[in-house]
Amino acid sequence: MQSIYKYIISLLFCLFLYPIQAQEKNEPAPEKKVQEQKKKEEPKEPEVKFFNGFTVQVDVASLATTALKLGDSYSMEGGIQFDLKKKYYPVFELGVAGADKFSSANAEFKTNGLFGRFGIDMNMMKKKKDSKPTSNLFLAGVRIGMSHFAYDVTNLQITDGYWGGTETVDYTNRVSTKVWYEIVAGVRVEIIKNIFMGWTVRDKNLLGTDVSGEVFPAYIPGYGLNTSNIWSINYTIGYHF
Repeated sequence: MQSIYKYIISLLFCLFLYPIQAQEKNEPAPEKKVQEQKKKEEPKEPEVKFFNGFTVQVDVASLATTALKLGDSYSMEGGIQFDLKKKYYPVFELGVAGADKFSSANAEFKTNGLFGRFGIDMNMMKKKKDSKPTSNLFLAGVRIGMSHFAYDVTNLQITDGYWGGTETVDYTNRVSTKVWYEIVAGVRVEIIKNIFMGWTVRDKNLLGTDVSGEVFPAYIPGYGLNTSNIWSINYTIGYHF
């Protein structure tokens, strides 16, 4: 009988200790509890929507030079830029440009036409942790541009290399299509609520070359002088919808 009592007491003692041991095993260490508590207390990253509106903008630099008639060419352009996740900014630009230039030999080149560009910019500014995305941007991106235009070259003097002498000829209503790409970098700052100003520097590179010996355009709408590589600056103002 005594052995039975011992057995029952031992069984009860084991049943009493088992829940305590199981709780100690399942209970995390103090360091782990502190880490879990910190994770709970840390603020969550602000969620950024995929589409955050768009900005309509115009190039005020080209408008100013055209209005003041600075130089022998003119240009007017604007664009629309979309905001995706406050990081990616697809852009479409459209404009009209032209030129009326004279060479040293008094030959005249005249053209005007439409041009368009499309591309994408990326915001290169790193967002601070736990902070809201800023409206001020440092952008870098690319563009593909194209212009289909007509041009005239008049009073062009051609010298006969065999017989000698010169002849004055006119080439009118000639048509050309030019394509180029641009490497773009710049800034955009919100000066008043939803009103932005900024500038971009553009490295333009012409795709394709003109055939030697043929009459080719001296100026390309939307690109500039007909050389393989040029630089330009745009200064824009826009409104964000």
